[in-house]
Amino acid sequence: MKVGGTPEAPGPLDWPACEMCGGPLRFLFQLPHVEGRLDLAPYASVHVFQCENPASVCFRWDPEEGANAAVAVKAGAPAVSAPPGPVKPYAEWTLGFEPATEDTEALSVDVNEATDEQLAALDRAQETAPESKVGGVPGWLNGEATPECCDAPMRFVAQLSAMPYGLEFGDNGRGYLFRCTRDDCERPFRFLTQGA
Repeated sequence: MKVGGTPEAPGPLDWPACEMCGGPLRFLFQLPHVEGRLDLAPYASVHVFQCENPASVCFRWDPEEGANAAVAVKAGAPAVSAPPGPVKPYAEWTLGFEPATEDTEALSVDVNEATDEQLAALDRAQETAPESKVGGVPGWLNGEATPECCDAPMRFVAQLSAMPYGLEFGDNGRGYLFRCTRDDCERPFRFLTQGA
């Protein structure tokens, strides 16, 4: 996983603009397709951006408002278009990743219907679950918010903590990447954030 810097796409990537203010989106991170570890097929990678225009109040936390973008790239001639305006990149980090190993049953409990025992198990699981991960289940900060696409809940792909990378996800929040369950979806990935 690459966080910050500029996107490195294994195929053509058009740098997205914010659908709310028209300014360029800031590159956050990218994930590669890794056979047997992170299945993004038929895509070679997905690149995540969000609006950080200080002159606007864009809803960058929302997966549907257009103030962020999760751009899927198919393999081809590597080419990244120039951003549609000046953008300051985040510091670049390269992270290794392993599929998450966590107590998915405890982390998936509905807090509104959970028993005291289930809530205690949830607290224990949250203490040991990684803040940044690929796979597993999302570690929600402000309550369950799985987006829907093509009339079905989307599949969780990854979560990234704002720190230590200095990302703008609210007050030390997290970003969540999801994928549509249908292979023929025109916009297969969505991104949202929650602040702590």
